[in-house]
Amino acid sequence: MPRFSLCKIVFASLLLSAPAPAAEPARRTLRMHYSEDPRAASCPGEGALREQVRRRAGYDPFREDAPEAVDVAIAPRGAALVATLKYRDEDGRESAPRDFNVPNGDAACALLTSYVALSIAFTLTPFWRDEQVPATAPPPPDLAPPPAPPRPRAPPARPLPATEPAGRRSAIRGGTGVFAQIGLTDQLVGGVSWFCEARWSDRLSVGLEVQDAFLPLSAGPSEGGWSLDASSAGGRADGQPVHTRMLVTTALVPCLHTNDLLATCTVVELGVLTLAGQPGGQSGLILVFVALGLRTGVELALNDRLSLSTHLELLTAVGLQKRPPVDVLRAPHLSASVGAGVIAAF
Repeated sequence: MPRFSLCKIVFASLLLSAPAPAAEPARRTLRMHYSEDPRAASCPGEGALREQVRRRAGYDPFREDAPEAVDVAIAPRGAALVATLKYRDEDGRESAPRDFNVPNGDAACALLTSYVALSIAFTLTPFWRDEQVPATAPPPPDLAPPPAPPRPRAPPARPLPATEPAGRRSAIRGGTGVFAQIGLTDQLVGGVSWFCEARWSDRLSVGLEVQDAFLPLSAGPSEGGWSLDASSAGGRADGQPVHTRMLVTTALVPCLHTNDLLATCTVVELGVLTLAGQPGGQSGLILVFVALGLRTGVELALNDRLSLSTHLELLTAVGLQKRPPVDVLRAPHLSASVGAGVIAAF
């Protein structure tokens, strides 16, 4: 066989045995539905997004009659700008939504549009579609936003002034009020009081109180009142009636506060009692006495500084003179008083 004919036969065999060129894979197409919140006015818009997808995919993938679709929604969310992508296949099944977000700012929407275009172009890549994977689009890779510019360092905060703990009362308080008392004197008396209080804790306090009684509330001598002993010329003792002219007391009042409303106190009192022969006469006799007792009170707060208080107390009084000249305070006397006042905190 001639050498030329043999060469032709070998060349023809090589052509027949060479593999056929691979067919170009079918290009996917999508219908895109784009929505943009009015507050995202700085976004490039739908046209810019379509153009970026075309450049990245190498062809125009958008067709109005495409069997698959992609929904793109851009809206601010808090301090970030968020784009949400959802894909629908030819059967109408929706994929899980995929969010991209960047810190909201002047260039935020342009950067977000670039992320969305890259994600859609990746979804359209031919090697992504394979018979072994689900029809729904896989989530695109996480794209971290560029680092935000460093914020200027804020000046150090000034320390706040020290304040009292919540629920703690002011350490020093003072007030004034009125009171009425019966039992210590021959008649019902009333007067005014002044006091100051030091608070050691939320539960304990100690106060100093001064009371000044007015003239007796019922004028005139009372039956069976006190009498001044005097010996007559015949040797028998006659009683000269005497009546209260003035009553001033100073008391130390330590208290236990069971809650913000109730208090139980011990009262240690030192007083001066002035007696006269007639209710309107001059002072004739001065007696000094001490009294011990208990007080219970209720306090109602009006605001952070002012409160109203009321109390009830029972006292036992004993005269300090060894042999008083009148039938008063020779034995312990029980007395009761009520009072009300206004308290101011400092």
